[in-house]
Amino acid sequence: MTKYASITIRQINQLALVFLINKNKSLGTKMKLPTKQLFATIMSSLALAVSASATAQDAAPTFYADALPLFEKNCVACHQPEGPKVGGISAPMSLLDYDQARIWSPMIKNALITGYMPPWGAHERHRGEFKDERYIDQKELDLLIAWVDGGSLEGDPADVADKDGLIASGGGTVLPESGWWIGDPDLVVEFERPVYVEDSIMDWQPTVLFPVPEGAHSEPKWIAKAELAPGGSWVHHIVSSHMGVGVPGRGPFTYPEGWGVLLPEDPFITANIHYHKDPGEGTAVTDLTKAGFVFYEDGDVIDHVVETNLLPHRGWTIPAGDPNYEVNNSFEVEEDIYLLSMGPHMHYRGKAMRYELEYPDGEREVLLWVPDYDFNWQFLYEYNEPKFVPAGSTVHMSWWFDNSTNNRFNPDPSQDVVYGPETTDEMANARIYYAPTTPRGIVVGRELPADVLKAARDDDKLRRERANLLDQSQDDFSWLTEGEGSQ
Repeated sequence: MTKYASITIRQINQLALVFLINKNKSLGTKMKLPTKQLFATIMSSLALAVSASATAQDAAPTFYADALPLFEKNCVACHQPEGPKVGGISAPMSLLDYDQARIWSPMIKNALITGYMPPWGAHERHRGEFKDERYIDQKELDLLIAWVDGGSLEGDPADVADKDGLIASGGGTVLPESGWWIGDPDLVVEFERPVYVEDSIMDWQPTVLFPVPEGAHSEPKWIAKAELAPGGSWVHHIVSSHMGVGVPGRGPFTYPEGWGVLLPEDPFITANIHYHKDPGEGTAVTDLTKAGFVFYEDGDVIDHVVETNLLPHRGWTIPAGDPNYEVNNSFEVEEDIYLLSMGPHMHYRGKAMRYELEYPDGEREVLLWVPDYDFNWQFLYEYNEPKFVPAGSTVHMSWWFDNSTNNRFNPDPSQDVVYGPETTDEMANARIYYAPTTPRGIVVGRELPADVLKAARDDDKLRRERANLLDQSQDDFSWLTEGEGSQ
């Protein structure tokens, strides 16, 4: 019946006459004009056929009516025009554009079926707990696959209604004129000189200074937003106490209203940057990563001063070939806090990670369970609403590693592995962001509490003392011309 889906009324009349002629011929009689009743019956039957065919076509999923709302919910945080490149990865296409979505539709189906997309490490049990989560349920999955299998139909742009209440979780979909997702930064810092990543390097993790221009930050300011702008796709991830964690698929770090980090005068701003690329002749690159800050304005109130703790665990050795090596650590909570976010970190042998909270009465609660850890997607899991953790609680952290041949990412299963900075080493880190629960009521622009200012300055001093910065004094980039040395 599909062939009648687009026939006209004139064609219906013609088909009705053909039907009558053929019917009478088969009876060996002369053709007679149809009665009104008979013609009405024929017309009714054909109308039903047309209606059924049209309904079948209308039921086929289309881009605008069906696929796009799901892309907006799960995908466009990355897959958008000039999408964020935080973590060194930018999505290869915009799923807001039908033509691009149609071209990539077979790969979209494969990524969905295999679970490669959308990337999200937290277990299903955490659905609804964290910001920008990327779960896709079976109904959504089936609908997208049906759209691909049905020919990736475009449909009517007028159908792009938010009929199911699906809203893009990735924020804005158009890069502001400033070139920053946070808008116009109040302060921008960058490397003093480009960092040269030579041909032979595959993985490298130097700590690099972001010098503050003289006079650009002469008094303490409260950070409301921070954004990392990697110099290219060779930047795998970035870690900074001032700027949060820059990882694949993560946009700017925005603190909840009334939460902030104090950036002292003339701050010492650094970042540990993980470079990753294919080694070989001609693969050298130069990186000039930047960072931007938006500060709270005078008169704003800061109730919660954000603190961070890396919570690393060292001193262990993963035996060669071990498929399930476990490491455990704990953190004692000394005062009531609000837990803002958690960021597990391992390398290629990382298998799974768990944060578990033990309350003072002994009751336990899983805060975060990542059953299939992926080094390529280093998420920071931020609560929709900061979680209250009472004093006397203990945060238990567990990491699992696969150093066997079963791990396809394992660089060398024949080697014992220890904690270390190289990607071929391992790490067991459990970064947390939190703040004491007692509101401080700090009014921006007025005199800062002495303890808050001292803590910010002490942290800054400690970073200066412990910094193991990349020494670029011997690097000479005078031979570089525009377009050379980068890719």
